[in-house]
Amino acid sequence: MFNKALWFQNYKQSKFLIWILLALFVVQMPLQAILSVESWQERAERTTYSEEYVYEVQAWDVMQIFSQGMFTIFLAAAIVIFASLLIGLERNTRRSDFTFSLPYSRSSLFLAKWALGTAAISIFFIMNFLPAYLIIYQSEFREALSLVSSIEIFWAPLLGYIFFFSFSLLVGSITGEMVSQIVLTFIFGFLPIIIFTLIQEFMQVHDFFLFHIGSHPQWIEYATPFFYAAGSIGSLPGIISAVLFTAVCLWSGTVLYTKNNLEYNGEFLMFKKMNPVLVVILTVLISFFGGMIVSSLAPWGAAALRILSYWIGFTTFMLFALLIIRRLIKMNIIFSGRAV
Repeated sequence: MFNKALWFQNYKQSKFLIWILLALFVVQMPLQAILSVESWQERAERTTYSEEYVYEVQAWDVMQIFSQGMFTIFLAAAIVIFASLLIGLERNTRRSDFTFSLPYSRSSLFLAKWALGTAAISIFFIMNFLPAYLIIYQSEFREALSLVSSIEIFWAPLLGYIFFFSFSLLVGSITGEMVSQIVLTFIFGFLPIIIFTLIQEFMQVHDFFLFHIGSHPQWIEYATPFFYAAGSIGSLPGIISAVLFTAVCLWSGTVLYTKNNLEYNGEFLMFKKMNPVLVVILTVLISFFGGMIVSSLAPWGAAALRILSYWIGFTTFMLFALLIIRRLIKMNIIFSGRAV
């Protein structure tokens, strides 16, 4: 795991994304903290001219700097691409043939990739968290830090990023190339909330309800990997889940990586037995999505027309999904080139 040669090799093929990660963390925390303090001061000054209004920084304002907001989405996307450079691109370029010929076990190779990514994420997060925290603490708005806990602004986002990176590597251990790793990471990263939304829409169109329709329950958030990277799991049960899921992803990814067959490099999946399962899952999801889209075009009060349009969209999208997914599964993407 800590072999210098493996660390250097992994760093060399992913260094571009590593420094992008650093830049994103700098913008998200220290830079955003400076701009936020300036914005808070400006708003506070405006309230001096009003006797009925007093500006107060809210907990949400602080969490936007450390654990939520637009930059968490950019960071999640960068983490997915980072993981795909470590595994997927290596398979597209056949560099994995050389990597597997090195005098190291496959489990050591996988753990070295995980250790590099985890170390980069942890170091960059901490080295940007501290100055951002001090910027707010030394300002006149230091009391705003008491509105949030260390779990919400430190442990939850840090462990969430590590879990999402581990999850991305797990997906990489079953995919045969970079594009499929990125696509499936995002699909499976949102899968629980996608399924819940599609079931809700199906019930609403057909006017029968297996459960109460409304906002998604909390267990859906805990089961959705992307929410950990987006800073939505800011609680003690959330960080316990992140640690447990990280351990599961690390163990599963290591086991699957050791069973990879190099002859399937460049194909959509490394395990041919998983192809029918993936075809069924993606086809069903796309079909329900098509029904949801087409039914939304029908008048809300026309129940029969909405049901008819739902199944027209369902069938149409299912046919296109079968044609496209079956072709994707058979593709073999190999190209020559240097690592990023």
